[in-house]
Amino acid sequence: MSYIFPARFSSRITGGLFFLLMLTFVSAGCRNAVRSDNKRIAKSNEDGISVVNSMQYAEYLKISGDTVKTINEWKGKTPVAETFILVPRDSAKLLANNPNAIPVPVRSCVCMSTSFLAYLNVLGQSSSVKALSGTQFVYNEDVKKLIAEGKIADIGAESAPNYEKIMSLKPDVIFAYGISGNDNTYIEKLRHLGLRVIPINDYLERTPLAKMEYFKFFGLVTGTEHSADSIFASRAKAYVKIKNDCAKGLADRHIKKTKVLLNMPFKGIWYIPGGKNYTSNLIKDAGGEILGTDPEGSSSAQVSFEKIYALAAHADIWLHPNTVSTFAALAADNPLYKKIPAFSKKQVYNNTKRSTPGGGSDFWESGAVEPQEILQDLIQIMHPELAPKGRELKYYIPLK
Repeated sequence: MSYIFPARFSSRITGGLFFLLMLTFVSAGCRNAVRSDNKRIAKSNEDGISVVNSMQYAEYLKISGDTVKTINEWKGKTPVAETFILVPRDSAKLLANNPNAIPVPVRSCVCMSTSFLAYLNVLGQSSSVKALSGTQFVYNEDVKKLIAEGKIADIGAESAPNYEKIMSLKPDVIFAYGISGNDNTYIEKLRHLGLRVIPINDYLERTPLAKMEYFKFFGLVTGTEHSADSIFASRAKAYVKIKNDCAKGLADRHIKKTKVLLNMPFKGIWYIPGGKNYTSNLIKDAGGEILGTDPEGSSSAQVSFEKIYALAAHADIWLHPNTVSTFAALAADNPLYKKIPAFSKKQVYNNTKRSTPGGGSDFWESGAVEPQEILQDLIQIMHPELAPKGRELKYYIPLK
C-alpha cells in the first residue's frame, strides 16, 4: 500500500472447534518458551503513556502475552478478528500444522505497505524485508539502497502480486492489509500457497498514537520489543506535550481554532473525513477544525462541491489539495478556486514535501511513526505564533 490515494481511505474468524482447541493447546504449550517475562503488567509513565508491550490506544490490533489479534472491517461494519500465536522459530512441531503460528523472531518478511517499512526501519530491521509491494513508492534512503542492491524485491501490487516470486523467497511472514470494498482475495491466495499472512490494518486507526503504537507489534515479532516500547513511549510523550502546549497557548491567548478546507475533488468527488478520523484528530490536536466534517464520523464522506465551495469562504487555510504543488495547477483544475479566500491569501499547503518520483509520500511512510513532527508542522501552519522559531516544515510545503 503506497498511500497515494485520497483521504477517504484514511479508512474471519478461524473456523472449527478442532482448530480452536489446537490453537489453545499451542498457545499454552509454547507460551513460556517464547518469553521469560511473559507477565506483562500494564505500566504507564507520568503522562499515562504505556511503556510495556500491551496495546493502549490501537483498536485494530491487540496483544496479550504471545497472542496477537488483528481486526478488520473489510466486509461491512461488523469487525472480523483473527488470532495468531507467536512461536519460537526452532519449534518445528508447533509450527508445522498451524498456519496462524508465526515463527519469532521474524528474520524474513514481505511487506505489502510502505508504512510497515517505517516501523521496521526505525527498529533496525530493514534487512529482514525481502520483498515489497511497490518499491517505486519508497522514500527512505536506507531502504532504497537495499532495493538498488537487489536485497529487496518488488512483487507487484496486491491486486496481482507475483506469487511465484513470493514463494521463492520463503518468507517467515507476509505483512498484508485489506481495504473495505476492494478485492482482498490475494490474502487467501497467499495462504492457500502455504504462506503465513498477518493483515496489519494500521491505516484504520483513528488517532496518531493508535497508529504509532504498532511499533509494539513489530518490536514483538522481530525481538526488539524493548526498543519498540521505549521509542513509542518517547514519541507519544512528545506528541502529548505538543498537543497540550498548543491547547494551553490557544486558551491563554484567546486564539480561535483555525478553520480548515481539506482536500479537493478526486475523480469529481470531494471527500471530507469524519471528526473521529486520523487526519481530523491531527488537525484537531493542532488547534484546527475541518469545514464540512461529520463530528461523529470516522470514515470519509462524499460532500457536494456546492456545499464545500460555500464553506470554503470561511476557511483560514486550505490543506491537502491532492498532489497539486502550485497555485497555477490548482486554478487550472477549476477556475472557481481562485475565488476562495485561502487561495487569494496564499494560505494553501500540501503534505507532499517528501515525495518520490513514483508517486509515494513519506507523509504516509515515516510520518506514521513520528506523528509529533506532523503535529508540529500543522501548528506551525495554523498557529505560527505558537510554533518554535526557526523550525522548517518537515512534511508540508506551501503552494508556489
